[in-house]
Formats: sequence, structure tokens, C-alpha cells
Amino acid sequence: MLQKIRSYILKSVNINRSLKIAIVVIGLIGLADSSYLTYSHYKAHPINCFTKVEQVNSCQLVADSIYSTVLGVPVSLLGIFFYLFIISVGLISFNKDFYFLLNLLLPFSALAVLFGLRLTYLQVYIIGYLCYYCILSAILSCVLLGISWKIYNQINIPE
Repeated sequence: MLQKIRSYILKSVNINRSLKIAIVVIGLIGLADSSYLTYSHYKAHPINCFTKVEQVNSCQLVADSIYSTVLGVPVSLLGIFFYLFIISVGLISFNKDFYFLLNLLLPFSALAVLFGLRLTYLQVYIIGYLCYYCILSAILSCVLLGISWKIYNQINIPE
């Protein structure tokens, strides 16, 4: 089993350049999104949710909830680390010697989608408000999972 996992991770295949560019762009958008939320968290700066003055700032309500941290660490800070990893893998994979790093995208993006689904569930059913920045991150994770699946299928073409 470990040998099969190792051979999958180290398997290298020529991946379309546009997919790698898409990975980096998704990572940059996610990094900007997570960075803004992390900045707002640590500076106690109100989050701009693009709502009218008389409407409820749902983004701020979500960010102030007990679900916005995991063991005292803001979820948005975890997002920064995730998107930095995605950007790094995307950039490094432009070098042919490191194509194999793209194999790490599928498990990490799958975990990100599951985490995003959990957070979206909490927003809708527990907190009762949606944060547009959080939804953006969940959508980016889903797109990244789609790209990762496409790469996975290219890697596992029967020879």
C-alpha cells in the first residue's frame, strides 16, 4: 500500500501549462481573501461585507462567531497557509523536475472542500448568516478540486 502511494506521489506527467496558471491564480485570489479576513481579525477591523448601512453585516457576524477559530487559530490564517501551499506547488510545478508535486493537490483540495462544506453548513444552519469571503474560499476550493481531479486523471492514464 505504501509503495503504491509512493509511486503515485512521485509519478511525473506533462500537465497543461494553463492548469498550472489556473492553480496559481486561484491560490492568489484565495490568499488575498484569507489575508483580508486575517488582517480584520487581528486588527479588530470591521469586515466590509458590501451591504447597505441599514443591513446586517453578515460577514462580521460570522467572523465574530465561535466557529471562526480552531483551537484559537483563526480559520482565515489556516486559509493563508493553505493558499500559500497551493501557490508554491503551482509555481514549483513549472519546473519539469517537480511535476510530481501536483499529485499533492488532490488530497489537500479535497480536505479544503470538506472543511469549506462544514463551514458553509455552520453559516447557514447554526449562525444563520453568510460571509461572502468564506463562500468565495469554498468556491475556490471546489474549483481547485476540479482542476486537481483533471490532473489526477491525466496522471493515471493506463499505459
